[in-house]
Amino acid sequence: MTIEKIEKHYDWGNFTFPVGRRDEVQVVIEGYLGAAKRRDRGANTYGQSVGWESGAILAWTDGRAEAWLSLNGDSCDLVPVSAKVALLRALQALGAKCTRADYAIDVSRDLVSMEMVHAAARAGHVVGFRRYFPKRPVRDMATGELDQDEADFGRRGRDGSGRYVRVYDKGLESDGEIDAIRFEVETSGQVADLWFRIICDVDDDREFCKVLGKIVVGSITFADKTGSHGHVDRFKTLEFWQRIIDLVGAASVQVSRVTPTLERSVQFVKRLVPTIFARLSRVVTEQGMQGDELVLGLVRDLLQVGRVRLAFRGDPPPLDGLIDLHRILDVRGGLCAT
Repeated sequence: MTIEKIEKHYDWGNFTFPVGRRDEVQVVIEGYLGAAKRRDRGANTYGQSVGWESGAILAWTDGRAEAWLSLNGDSCDLVPVSAKVALLRALQALGAKCTRADYAIDVSRDLVSMEMVHAAARAGHVVGFRRYFPKRPVRDMATGELDQDEADFGRRGRDGSGRYVRVYDKGLESDGEIDAIRFEVETSGQVADLWFRIICDVDDDREFCKVLGKIVVGSITFADKTGSHGHVDRFKTLEFWQRIIDLVGAASVQVSRVTPTLERSVQFVKRLVPTIFARLSRVVTEQGMQGDELVLGLVRDLLQVGRVRLAFRGDPPPLDGLIDLHRILDVRGGLCAT
């Protein structure tokens, strides 16, 4: 299939929702994908699940407050564009929160090539991301034919920005079925849920498609930073990217990063540190030394290093200094895991 200019796609959606609405959510999805079948295993971190032939999964665990729904790419493709907004609105009405959503545009090759994208990344002409992962394995060394041609930007998970961008040759990925360059953004966390709420407010399927394209284009920028001295307003958008912006538009959302409170910092320590120190103590003890004493000495040393760093940086006292220490510090158990 040859792409006219640009096509937009809603490619993936993961949601959590109150477990008490599980039956209602299943009924909604069955209206689009047919009857669900009980699976003999759970999914993600949930113990029980039902699924659909297209790959969608609805999962839950007895006693857990929320359930989980995953609509994979094949399942999303089975829902017509004219019905996607109604589906998302139905999920929102049942209390769904979006935890991941993928959006994509397929761009014709007369507008962009993978070499343009790789060249921009190598030159540092990418705004919004520091990490670039080229994937270009060679299928035939004699001809130089590639098995895959992809450029990934960003990182997933807690350390990411809620946006992970993949640009790849869809012709190679689809064995020639779709002749285009695909720009795909995987949104997660607050970014995913914000876009979910915005999409649920669009007027119709035409506006829905417009927003999809703007989400993708607004998630990354290819621009020449030469001579800008870090001033974003001085960046000159690269020609190929400006052509795409002119056709699609661009949109973005801002998620405020909240500095962790003292309580969250302590909870983080309580969650991760105990097993590390316990293992260290055990190994040292097995070697004939006093493991507990070594760990306690290490903690004292680390505390002193921290004090020196704070003094050097001149950090002011935290604004949230008044906290309930008896609640967040288990006095009887010390820094025990929660």
